[in-house]
Amino acid sequence: MDDQQRFNQKRYRHWIDDRVRFSDLDPLGHVNNNAIGTYFENARATLFALVTPNWPARKQLFVLARSTIDFRRELHMPASLRIGSCITELGRTSMKMANAVFHDDVGIAYCENVSVLIDQTTRKPAELPADLRQALTAYLDGTL
Repeated sequence: MDDQQRFNQKRYRHWIDDRVRFSDLDPLGHVNNNAIGTYFENARATLFALVTPNWPARKQLFVLARSTIDFRRELHMPASLRIGSCITELGRTSMKMANAVFHDDVGIAYCENVSVLIDQTTRKPAELPADLRQALTAYLDGTL
């Protein structure tokens, strides 16, 4: 997939707003790559809370199993951000998600990740319940 597809805002079904903080900066004044990861984490957590009642205090919850980030542009302070999220695939116990960070409609970074639903007691993967699968389907990539 090329950057034009990755940064196509029509594909993202869930959005959050964020901002660059002073603590996000490295000594050169650029946003640190770990801060970009935190923006993606905030987007995932917001979506999980939306689709899973009582998250994170429930018997089953999503854990991050894989995350890959492509950094495309520098980011500085001050900056208002929009982070888009979409589900790209639903498995039996997992889901794949894509996210992109935008500043002034310019794509800054792109992330693909896999989250697995686990049972908190057994710590083993759990099958996605029908109600959760249905809720996640509403966030499938809008360009598929």
